[in-house]
Amino acid sequence: MEIIPFKRKHFKQVLCIANSTLGNNYLTTNYLNQYLDSNTYLAFVIIKDIEVIGFTALIIISPAQLKEKVLKDKDWFYHFFKKYSNIALRKQTIVHPNYIGRGYGSELVQRSSQAIEALCDVQLSTVWIKRNSNAMSNLLLKNGFERLKTIPNYWKQDSLVTKYSCTECGAPPCLCTTEVYSKKNASALTDAF
Repeated sequence: MEIIPFKRKHFKQVLCIANSTLGNNYLTTNYLNQYLDSNTYLAFVIIKDIEVIGFTALIIISPAQLKEKVLKDKDWFYHFFKKYSNIALRKQTIVHPNYIGRGYGSELVQRSSQAIEALCDVQLSTVWIKRNSNAMSNLLLKNGFERLKTIPNYWKQDSLVTKYSCTECGAPPCLCTTEVYSKKNASALTDAF
């Protein structure tokens, strides 16, 4: 097993995993293109026996950019995170259904967090709360993240505009809830004292 930077050759496998875990067309080729050869859009895949079994995507942004990227409660996000210069927003972390519960998601979060730590002051994740699983919430808490806020109907407007089908709700609108988690990096903690 290895975790490596995301490349174009991984598109097909990542989209297949995303369609089965996040819903049809939630991730697109155009979206994934942002993560190629960028200093601010960063993504990693986990490879096992030459197969992509997981993917995580992050972007390094300012508080003003964060306000534009989040889907709801924009002012809350801006005011809460405005004291940080560089924020790593974890956009997705997905694992192939056949490999869930084996520690691969945790490995993706740990290793990608280490890889981007020097680039940001704080890491932020919006977690999709599913009816049958809160694995990502538990994984983030186990890795030093703190739960900050719960936002109902987080993807509603986005799902209506982009027309993706949620695996929980079906056809738009998506009425799923998100929980917001953050973790200050070690450098940000020492700067605070």
